[in-house]
Amino acid sequence: MKQEISKKMGIEGVGPQVMVPAAIIFIVALIVSYVYRPTFDMTFIPREITLALAAIFLVIGIPIWLAGVVYFLLSYRKGEMATGGAYALMPNPIYSSWTVFVFPGIAFLLNWWLLLATPIVMYASFRYFIKHENSYMRQKYGKQYEEYMQKVMLKFL
Repeated sequence: MKQEISKKMGIEGVGPQVMVPAAIIFIVALIVSYVYRPTFDMTFIPREITLALAAIFLVIGIPIWLAGVVYFLLSYRKGEMATGGAYALMPNPIYSSWTVFVFPGIAFLLNWWLLLATPIVMYASFRYFIKHENSYMRQKYGKQYEEYMQKVMLKFL
């Protein structure tokens, strides 16, 4: 049974389905914002504030992402479900850190509000595709996954 399950989903999970639309929107928004400067500048927020926000978002988001990746890889190699570290806070810290912190942090750093479309698209694709990954996890880990989902703090991320 475990071999059958593992063929259904690789180590990347639904990551490509979530990240590809986000990456496309990010690249398009980046090009449009650059070409049509200063149209998409965040002129409604003082630059000092956008830089401070960028620093805060990136200082929080990048470590969460890195911790999520490291903890996931260590758990995956052991054949275990990742439930500690950032996974104790949210079931998907790798996706969530990019959606909530990294992409917005980059938008604030570059001072282009159009880039804020990226986390919106990423969250929408995440909500759409994560159902398959959740189903896979239920099938593979059963009651352990259900108990984990009851305990985790930020279920929507």
